[in-house]
Parts: sequence; structure tokens; C-alpha cells
Amino acid sequence: MRIEAADTSEEKLRILLYARERFFKEGFAKITVDEIARELEMSKSTLYKYFKNKDELIQQTIISVIHEVSARVKMILEADSNAIEKFRGLIAILTRNIIRFTDKFLHDMQVHTPHIWEEIDEIRKRLMNENISKIIRQGQKEKLFIDYPPEIIINLIIGAMRNIVNPQFLLYNRFSIDQAAKTGFSILINGILTEKGKKVYKQLKF
Repeated sequence: MRIEAADTSEEKLRILLYARERFFKEGFAKITVDEIARELEMSKSTLYKYFKNKDELIQQTIISVIHEVSARVKMILEADSNAIEKFRGLIAILTRNIIRFTDKFLHDMQVHTPHIWEEIDEIRKRLMNENISKIIRQGQKEKLFIDYPPEIIINLIIGAMRNIVNPQFLLYNRFSIDQAAKTGFSILINGILTEKGKKVYKQLKF
């Protein structure tokens, strides 16, 4: 599944924002297309003009968040700050957005639409790869990160986060998303810091 440019249609945006709030808070298994159309005071045919079925609406609610996150991450990458500060900013953005997903939503993703989670996970992997690689290479130039092969570091980070921040792990181990994300990132970044990097890291509040 590709991430396409965000649709600027005000009507489509209205549907997405409403569905996103409902789905993330309540889960989506028991929410019908009829109900969404009724609550928005529009016909089902209007809703189907933008989304061919409920699965596509679920996909697009998550992708809309990815668009927002990508825009914020781009700002961080373009900022005039060191790699550790950028890493901290990346953690903050990811955590703030991940905690929007309640247990009910994660449960429904796992039970009812695992195929959608897999597609979203591939998008997440690609975006993380693109952005983390830039931070790692900057950190190595600044002598803040150990000069390990960037490809190995990136894959370790992505692999760890994909396994920690996923519905099955969180639901069965009863960690909050916030706790899992912050702890995972803290462990990972401490493993690649140089002595200089550790001093900089201690000065920052994560």
C-alpha cells in the first residue's frame, strides 16, 4: 500500500477526523458505516464516494496520522540541532501519536484486520528507515554515535520497535504504549552512544 498525497477535500477530511476519533478511542469492530454516515448527517453514498469500504476507511484514518507525523518529523530533521536532540524529538512525536491508539483499537486491529496492521507496519518500517538513517549518520559525523554500520543500527532499531510497539505485544504484556516506546528507545540509543554522546544525552530530559 502506498501513501498518497493527502486529499484536501473538506468533506473527506471531515469523515476522516470523525472516524479517526471514534476508532482510536472506541475501536472499530462495532461501529458501522451506517452509523458514521448518520452521525455526520450525510448519505452512505457520499461516504462511499471517498472510501470504497470500511477497511479502506480504517486504513486511511491511520495513514492520515502518518502524514501528520511525517510532516513533524521533517521539521525535526531540518532543525539546526544535534542528532541526540533530533532523536529525542523523534521519540516524543512517535510516542505522542502512538498513545492515541487505545487497547480497544489495538485489539480490533489484531483480531479483525491483521492485514491492515501488516500494511501499515510496512509503511512505518519504510518511514522509520528513511528518517532514522539520517539521524544516525548525522550522529556519527558529530561523534555522538558509535561508528557501527548504520544499516545494522537502523535495522536493530526498526526491528525492536516493530516488535515492541505492536498490538500483540502490548495487549499480552500489559505495557502502556508510552512506556514501551520510551523504554525501548532509551535502551537502543544507549547502546550506540559514544562517551561524548553519553554526556550530551545526560543533559537532556527524555
